[in-house]
Amino acid sequence: MSKQPSPKNVKKPSSRKLEPSIVVALIALIGTITTVLFNSPVILEWIRNKPAATAASSQAQLPSNSSNPLPAATIPLQSGGDASCLTQHFADIGPNRQMSIEVGAEQQDYAILSEDLAKKDFIGPIGIRLTQNAQMIAALSFVFFNDSHLFKITSVVDSNCQAVAQYSNVDRGGDHNALQDSETLRIDLPKGSFSLRFIFWGPADFRFNFHQL
Repeated sequence: MSKQPSPKNVKKPSSRKLEPSIVVALIALIGTITTVLFNSPVILEWIRNKPAATAASSQAQLPSNSSNPLPAATIPLQSGGDASCLTQHFADIGPNRQMSIEVGAEQQDYAILSEDLAKKDFIGPIGIRLTQNAQMIAALSFVFFNDSHLFKITSVVDSNCQAVAQYSNVDRGGDHNALQDSETLRIDLPKGSFSLRFIFWGPADFRFNFHQL
């Protein structure tokens, strides 16, 4: 009988190294798979949407008292003076019975409303906002008595809506709240003295001249 080789004498098969051609083929295969994956519409869509979703999530987590809040809606306000106080001061005067007159204005008209023309006793009250370089320096209100052509001042305030005491009828003195047609009111303010002339430019207009003295 032939002898079986002893386990010690059995040679173990030697491990073979990968052939270079196989390595090259594996690298090419990996590259192909990577290219296919990153050119996939599904993968590309996921990549595009992920940053936007992350940013949206980040914005949603911002606290309401962030130091950089979104800008609030712009609310137009009257330039100069205390707008809220002036709104209160003219509370009984509708917007269509208010006007602004800038220093230097000559023959600025106010068209009397048709419903006011139908009144028999008086027209008003009407509010005037006096400005200098578009900044409010004073405001006043008046009523007009049709039969006597009399402008009757009902209030005069400064840019802070504080009552003004220093104003007068330039033409005839006396009651500083009463001006006949074409008479002038002088108003003394911290910014200087100003004149406002009241004219009944009938039958449907008032006319004003406003100057600094």
